Amino acid sequence: MLLFNILLGILPALILGASWAAGIADDRQHRLMFLLVYGLWALTLAMWNWMRSAHVGWVVVWAAVGVVALTVWAIASRRP
Repeated sequence: MLLFNILLGILPALILGASWAAGIADDRQHRLMFLLVYGLWALTLAMWNWMRSAHVGWVVVWAAVGVVALTVWAIASRRP
């Protein structure tokens, strides 16, 4: 379970790195979209861990990461 959570947790970061390697420009919109996707992905992992009756620590960690990422996204997307 530990390895699976770590692997799924870094998957969006690997995709972001692959998009940079492919030559996609690293602009503000790209970073905001990453925060949105990562926040939703982390909340999905929290719910998945909860439904699989994983240790409560995993649920709390992924829920916290998701809420923080979505909060940063919401604050950053309101700034011009």
